[in-house]
Amino acid sequence: MARLKRRPSVRLIPVFLVCLAATLAVAADFWAKKTYQNWSADETRNMLEESPWAMTYKLGGIQANVTSGDAPTNRGYRGEMETDPSITYILQFRSALPIRQAQVRSSQLSVHYDKMSAEQKATFDANAGKFLAVTFPDRVVVSVTFHTNVQDYDSSLRNYWASQSLAKLSMSVYLNTKTEKLGLMSYSFKDDTFQFIFPRPKQLHPDERVSVEFVHPRTDVIGQQRILQEFSLKKMLVNGEPAI
Repeated sequence: MARLKRRPSVRLIPVFLVCLAATLAVAADFWAKKTYQNWSADETRNMLEESPWAMTYKLGGIQANVTSGDAPTNRGYRGEMETDPSITYILQFRSALPIRQAQVRSSQLSVHYDKMSAEQKATFDANAGKFLAVTFPDRVVVSVTFHTNVQDYDSSLRNYWASQSLAKLSMSVYLNTKTEKLGLMSYSFKDDTFQFIFPRPKQLHPDERVSVEFVHPRTDVIGQQRILQEFSLKKMLVNGEPAI
């Protein structure tokens, strides 16, 4: 009796991967497929934390005095200390329209815009319109928000970034393109967010990358280190032009 040949199923895998990639691409490009007023809460959060205009950078370390077994007797121990302490920096191009649209959408969601009266909506829309109408022809605004799972680290970071100034940061903070290394024009800090303002690059080519550079200070077991976060200009296009 002739043996039946089993049909290979290998071809199913590439087809599945193609479909998955297509699904992810559709989800990732929500900002190009619908107006910001229709972004969901998750989409708005993604725009502000993980998108072509915003990145989350995480730093970590091992807390030895928590894992050593005698943590309560060690100096500096706190009940809230984590065995895996971390610090995250969320970088956003606040001068880019998609980020400012996400800020407006976040405000809409937080104040329950859909339940507002017509008069309240009109007031909100007028203020949002003014906010979105602002242009940045000669500068680039980058905001950086930090978070940590260790209370003491939060205080330390607030004290450090509150003590910084344009003069102190002038040799360590830059906006980099392929041809330019742009220094800081202005610096400010409030709560858990600090803001860098740079001169706008003379030329931005879609096939290039732009990066934000600054130095994270030593924070207990998480050492001092340079942060260099890159962004792809090809992914940051708005109406065919890089938007930063």
